[in-house]
Parts: sequence; structure tokens; C-alpha cells
Amino acid sequence: MSRTRKDESLKSTMGLGFIQFEFHLIEDYMNHMETHFERELKSIESEYEKFHKSKEDKSEYSEEYLNHIQDSFIDDIFMFNDVYIKNYRNAQIIQLYSFLEDILKRGCDRFANYKKTDYRVDDLKGNNDIDKIKKFLKQSAKVDFSLLNPEWKFMDDFRQVRNLIVHHKGLIKNNDTVNNSDRKFNSIKNFSKGRFMLKNYASSDYKFEIVFNNPSFFKEIISNMESLLDKIGKTNVA
Repeated sequence: MSRTRKDESLKSTMGLGFIQFEFHLIEDYMNHMETHFERELKSIESEYEKFHKSKEDKSEYSEEYLNHIQDSFIDDIFMFNDVYIKNYRNAQIIQLYSFLEDILKRGCDRFANYKKTDYRVDDLKGNNDIDKIKKFLKQSAKVDFSLLNPEWKFMDDFRQVRNLIVHHKGLIKNNDTVNNSDRKFNSIKNFSKGRFMLKNYASSDYKFEIVFNNPSFFKEIISNMESLLDKIGKTNVA
């Protein structure tokens, strides 16, 4: 009696079986941090409103002292919005991209060991690790990338944003302010809609700063990552 060999998928070969749990932990952490920031900001704003309303009743204090207290509230709000939250969200952009890159790289190395391929991701040429990973998945694992959109397109746009955060401190220039035909800038601008803000930097008309003012963008990133890995995982191993 012969046994029929079950088809293997990249999900098991690349070790993608427990990725959802890792994403769950990341989401829990982000929710915890965002809730913390929201509560702290509301507390500061509430205290500021109370102070502002009762300012007239504080006649026993000098104007200089009252201005100092008011400035302290304003400084606290600035620190939360423009320092703490900004640095946290920028760091999350970098970490999420690195997380995906690491999962795919480790998965490709597992596949290479399992199939005893002639080369690994590190042996390939490419502008970056994601380019090498894509080449490996297409050539060795026979992944059909035409089936990976819109998730792969999203991650490619996300990579451009991450690169600006890492290499240019989140700043981008529109080098064609007259005709507005700067492809790189317009690509980021189109991707930003409903996701993050392009804020004029230092009153400049052509230099902008990426500001992650929408926490739901991070959930969208995770959702696309999960969907992308699920599609890759469903590919049958030849």
C-alpha cells in the first residue's frame, strides 16, 4: 500500500506557523504605549484647563509666576507630542520593518537548509536585503509575486518611508515645486493620505517632515505584514 505524500507549503518550511502570536505581542505593546501617551496628554491638558480657568482667582501670585506655570504646561504638552510620541512612533516604524525583514530572511535561510539550495540570500546581489529576499523567493521558492499585491506594493511604499526616517530624519524635499512632478515626493505624498502627515519643515515651501499622527497606520502595517506572510506561506514547495 502506497502513501500519498502531503504537499508542503512555505508556511512550514520557512517557519511561519507562529508569526500571528508575535504580531499579537507587538500589537499589545503598541496599544499599551499609545494608551499611556493618550492618558498622560489628557491629564496634562485637563490640569492646564483647570489652571487657565482659575488663573483670575490666583491674584496672590505674581504675573511672572503664573506665566512660568503656564509655560511649564505648554512645555509638557510639547515634550509629549513632539519628543516622546514622535520618537516612539519613529522607532516603531524602524522596528516593524526590521521585524518583517528578519522573518523573511530567517525563513529563506530555513528553506535553503531544507532544500539544500546552491545559494542563500546573502549570496545574492541587490540594493538591500529585501531585494535579495525577493530574488531568492522568486528563483528558489518559486513564489509568484503577482499574487502578493496589494501587500507587497504597500510594503515597498512603507520601505521608502522607513528609509526617510532612518537616513534623513523623516525629512523629504519636493525638488520640483514649480511643476510638482517630483516622482519620489509624489509617491510618498500619495502613500501618506489617511496614514501620516507631511508637515512643512521650518516654514519651508519645499521641505517636509513625516509626522506619524495616526496610530491606525501602525495597525495597517501589521495587517499588511500578516496578509503578505500568509500569501507567501500558502505557496507549495516544489
